[in-house]
Amino acid sequence: MNITFTIVAGMLVLSILAPFISLYAVSLIKKKEYSTHMRIQKWLFWVCVVGVLLLEVQIRVSGGSGSLVVNSSYAGSALFKYILIAHIIGAVLTYIIWGITVFWSNKKFKTSVVLPGSFSKLHRRLGYISIIGLFYIAISALAVFNMAFIL
Repeated sequence: MNITFTIVAGMLVLSILAPFISLYAVSLIKKKEYSTHMRIQKWLFWVCVVGVLLLEVQIRVSGGSGSLVVNSSYAGSALFKYILIAHIIGAVLTYIIWGITVFWSNKKFKTSVVLPGSFSKLHRRLGYISIIGLFYIAISALAVFNMAFIL
């Protein structure tokens, strides 16, 4: 097993776990454990960002995404290309929304006296959009991984 496959498989596992960890963090809000919720979300976000950066660097070092799927029967197919593009677009949009939510929430939390505050409604919406995006990333990453390495 080479390092590229290990990083890709590790990122797949992280992508599958991320929405469930995020949902667990949301469940802490009902218990009024806001700081634990915030800590889990920040750590999860940064671990995922670092994972994506490692994956991207490894893909570039190994010769680009085409080199990863060269042995796949789906290499060069329109179906694989569309699924990969949809995965990347969904992931980028999700990470942007998730990042905005994390940073904006951190800023609001530092200045807020009362929780939940006026920002809570928007925070909740952005949070659920991020979690839906994380599920999308997990499902599409699983499809890309299977087409690239399994099928």
